[in-house]
Amino acid sequence: MVDLLSPFLIKAYVAVLLMAATSIIGSVAVLRGVAYMPAEAAHAALGGAALGILLGYVANLTVNPYLVAAIFASITTLFAGYVGRKGGPEAIASALAGALTLGVSVYAFVRYVLPAQLRVILDGYLVGDILLLGDSDIVTLSILTMACMVIFAIFYNEIIYVCFDPEGAEAMGMNASFYDFIIFFLIGLAGSVATKTVGTLIVYALVIAPAITAKELSRSVNGMLRLTVIITLVAGYGGLALSIIFNMPSSGSIAIFASAIYVGTMLAKKLVQKQ
Repeated sequence: MVDLLSPFLIKAYVAVLLMAATSIIGSVAVLRGVAYMPAEAAHAALGGAALGILLGYVANLTVNPYLVAAIFASITTLFAGYVGRKGGPEAIASALAGALTLGVSVYAFVRYVLPAQLRVILDGYLVGDILLLGDSDIVTLSILTMACMVIFAIFYNEIIYVCFDPEGAEAMGMNASFYDFIIFFLIGLAGSVATKTVGTLIVYALVIAPAITAKELSRSVNGMLRLTVIITLVAGYGGLALSIIFNMPSSGSIAIFASAIYVGTMLAKKLVQKQ
């Protein structure tokens, strides 16, 4: 029988709480019209993690690959935001596509040159396992999550305003580009948090699906943010329960739970509209 208060499960419970907090940034990405950006940031984080592991291996240094991944993801989204300010949504998409190509290419190259024992660590960023997080991982994730939430709380009104009406914000004298950069920076951090907890391949299901679902069910921004957190918590803890009961991979179970909530919500809404 599984001990529900075992250390590895307690760390998983904490990680779900952290993911629920950063899921708010997923809602911001949806409101800003760049719902795809957290997933692209996660792919950039994959390349950053590869560089961090390679640096530690070649230079024989103690390097935290996850910190390099978080920095890499944030720089990527900031760069995409800068390009987007100059060229619009298509320019953002093009910049992120380039970042995706770069991140995956770096991952593939570094994986080829690394010894087998380090490949395992690198592959953990591709499909993560929330049950294998260590104490230092939880500390790092907590710091990044708190940084996200503090910045978001400080600039909440400005961020929401820019999401809905960037041109109007400029006309009112607000530095809309500055707040856009804050949005993109936060998206990069949120994407890197999800990468560490569930892996790059599942980021979209966990970061964006709850936000899109909440948007369909909410009538206000605050309601959407609250519901996004609730859905992420339900998906996180529900997925953990599935993995324990049926001996399934934890990250996959969480993604399935989140996706099922989204699909079920969309189907139910369609059925209600037809009546």
